[in-house]
Amino acid sequence: MDLPASSDLSRRALLGGAGLSAFALFMSACAPNQGPAAKPPVTGPPRQGGSLTWALEADPASLAPFGTPNQSGVQVKDLIYESLVTWDKDLNVLPALAEDWEVPDEKTYIFKLRQGVKFHNGDDFTAEDVKYSFDLQKEPPPPGTVTSFFPKIAEVEIVDPHTIKLNMSQPDGTVLGYCAWLTYSFIARKGLYDDLDPRNAANGTGPFKLDQYVPNDHVALTRHQDYWQEGRPYLDAITLKILPDIQARLANLISGQIDGCNLNADIARTLANNPNVVVQKRLNAAFREVQFTNRGKGEPWADVRVRQAINLAIDRQKMITNIYAGEAQLTSKIPPSYGDWPISQDELAEKYEKHDLEQAKTLMREAGLEAGFKVTLEALSTPDDYVQVAQMMKEQLAEINIEVTVQPLEIGTFAKNNAEGNFQWQSTGRGMRGDPSGYFSDFDPAGSNYKAWFAGGYVNDELTQLINQGIAETDEAERRKIYTRMQEIVLTEWPTLPIVAIQRFQAQRTRVQGMYVAVEDSFRGLPEAWVSE
Repeated sequence: MDLPASSDLSRRALLGGAGLSAFALFMSACAPNQGPAAKPPVTGPPRQGGSLTWALEADPASLAPFGTPNQSGVQVKDLIYESLVTWDKDLNVLPALAEDWEVPDEKTYIFKLRQGVKFHNGDDFTAEDVKYSFDLQKEPPPPGTVTSFFPKIAEVEIVDPHTIKLNMSQPDGTVLGYCAWLTYSFIARKGLYDDLDPRNAANGTGPFKLDQYVPNDHVALTRHQDYWQEGRPYLDAITLKILPDIQARLANLISGQIDGCNLNADIARTLANNPNVVVQKRLNAAFREVQFTNRGKGEPWADVRVRQAINLAIDRQKMITNIYAGEAQLTSKIPPSYGDWPISQDELAEKYEKHDLEQAKTLMREAGLEAGFKVTLEALSTPDDYVQVAQMMKEQLAEINIEVTVQPLEIGTFAKNNAEGNFQWQSTGRGMRGDPSGYFSDFDPAGSNYKAWFAGGYVNDELTQLINQGIAETDEAERRKIYTRMQEIVLTEWPTLPIVAIQRFQAQRTRVQGMYVAVEDSFRGLPEAWVSE
């Protein structure tokens, strides 16, 4: 949908029109599926009160709201902080701290802020807090580093205490998706970084407030009594128990020490006959990926033929079968759950991601690297499939004489190396993005990730041009053409190596009601969850 300079597009028009689906409402086919152990839900209205314990797969590392990408940290912050808009479970964009908005022209967003909202310390929420937060999102203080997804906002203007205007430097269709995604768009109290240490303390407007964060042990949250959404959340308290070991999560779930957790396909199936547990699953927007650094320092994989050979030597179907018990799919740079934006499974299997060991050997020979080389592949230690992917890559790449050393790392060291570009290869993942453009921000020469990973090495002028065009374009059909071409470039030159998209298995005790598997791999269902006893 075009946004003519003379048009006045209200929030209701955006929500009802096809245009916003180009920016955020792309997930209509992502309804959650119940696993074989699913039990009928408890009937009746949600029960107010009570508490539950949910497991985190990794330590949050930091609760700082701006510029920190750790998924476990985001899962916690999603419950503490909010943004101007939010997603429901089907990724419809809904009002949050902004109760209404309009787009009077291609370079202006005006948000009417909700009145009566309180921060967890009792302070009133105003436009000053929004400006403070957007300014720090653009240039995050330590430990924040990520700026790649920040929209093309030239100025955040306070119109009055309850109205904020975003003046854009160029047309930008990513703003609503960026805010709804939350990961980098949290709104904090003005002066937060002066008042407390945001790594282990917080002051947001969200449904739960932080009581305690004990690294590598737990996060304790309690109900925000002055939360603006009447009746929410239902729970009085949540304990997020940090349990990186999947067997420990299973044992705690069965014994009732925790009420819910993420599991893999094999372990989820062992719960099929357990009358006290419900298993849900959903193909989410998280996919596994191997990230290369390529900064013009003589890396063997700087040669595109070597990267193509690596791709051809990888047997993804074997990974899907052996690591994920068949519960995964091939993925482009845009994952298969992302509506109709990604390249199809058939095209991936037949053209881009087929296993062809002989062709891989030919390309290594043409690159003058038939004898191979040595490389260190860092792997995030939890969840355990990151290491499993790395180990299988080690086995498969040995067939083309690439000697891979797998180095598992805990999240703090892994994230630091990632942000600084202090690695050769990493077995990592990509989660939800608020807009298709987000999946390509790593290749934007102006972005922080590009500077850390590729500056001085990989560059593709067409891709750079398309990145800018894709953000500025507002016509849905034209955007799809742009992002199809961008995927084709990445899946030919392989500056990064998408591996597979995963099913997220979520198991919970039957006392937990209303919880759902979030496509963006968050725990946003917890404010809607309640306990039956």
